[in-house]
Amino acid sequence: MITIDAIFDAYINVNILLIVVFGLWCIARMLLRPLGMIHAYTTQLRLLNGVFLAVAISPFLFLLLGPLSKLGAVTPLFTVNLSDIVVAQYLQGNFDMKPAMLEEFLGFRSRLASDVLELNSNWGIFILGFILAGAALFSARLIISIYALRRIISHSHVWHRFGNLRLLISDTVHVPFSTRTLNRRYVVIPSSMLTNVKDLRIAIGHEFQHMRQYDLEWEIALELLRPIFFWNPAYYLWKRQVEQLRELSCDQRVLARKRYDAKDYCACLLHVCQNSLEKRRLLAIALPKVALIQMNGALFGRNPAMLLRQRVVSLLEGNVEKYPKTIFLALMIPLLAVVTISAIAIQRPDDWSQDRIMLSTIVNLERLAKRNSLAGDFLVQINDNGSN
Repeated sequence: MITIDAIFDAYINVNILLIVVFGLWCIARMLLRPLGMIHAYTTQLRLLNGVFLAVAISPFLFLLLGPLSKLGAVTPLFTVNLSDIVVAQYLQGNFDMKPAMLEEFLGFRSRLASDVLELNSNWGIFILGFILAGAALFSARLIISIYALRRIISHSHVWHRFGNLRLLISDTVHVPFSTRTLNRRYVVIPSSMLTNVKDLRIAIGHEFQHMRQYDLEWEIALELLRPIFFWNPAYYLWKRQVEQLRELSCDQRVLARKRYDAKDYCACLLHVCQNSLEKRRLLAIALPKVALIQMNGALFGRNPAMLLRQRVVSLLEGNVEKYPKTIFLALMIPLLAVVTISAIAIQRPDDWSQDRIMLSTIVNLERLAKRNSLAGDFLVQINDNGSN
């Protein structure tokens, strides 16, 4: 039976894993430059999405790993643990630290879980309240944004229908965007774009490409996860990377179809940007959608002007990926292996290893020696007072 403690432990694990894996992703992306893959935006986006999916399903692996270990399906050799590695390195003398301090550091996570779940301290009450209040706040924000998006769609005019796809014209939006419900997909076009056929075709082609590469589904999934990861900076940095790469990938793949001229495409981006700057509201709410131009900055988000500049430069350079599927598989397999090993290594150990028992013994001996020393000093002081 899955307990509350196991669920909270999995929650801590997935947040730690998100931070660790994002750091590994940054290192991997730096290695792409000398390999000549810095402009392989589609491959990078697929890798990023694949790794994030592995991180997202890791809590289920955490919850299943315990029962699998008891059944013998997972060998002790496979269940490597980071804290055991740290203790082993300490006992081998590879780094210097007070034993009591190391034990306290390694036990911080267990104490945190106990404080939060059992409300043993004011600190635990504050953390639990912060998590619940933040999750409720961002859930309410998501509900409001969905309601605002539904209002935009309901007040738009249907222009064309293609199966479950609706092409809408809106008088209230200034940037083309695409979104979806469970059974329908929408592309919303500002009515002001109807006078420029060239920009209109480019905007529609851009949004169709977002649908082909499932950017809508990924954007909605990331927004649904925001109430869970709202406090984690790695989530916002990860989302920023996804937003940046999906636009660069979409631009690259649209132009690869040879239907639009690169200069016309750049001009369309600049026209939409200028029109939005002139008419946008001072206060706008983020919606679960994918737009042609990102106009509003977000927490840990990249400056929209910088992203637009990078898109224009990338379009004019005209770089095209070669062998994207082969490169994707060659990089994805080692990345997934690293994610899997990291997911297992960061778990809280269930039992005491030999090294941890030895560390605890050293700490207890140190405390005993300290107590004996204090007792000896106390007896000496009493004798001195008696002799006086």
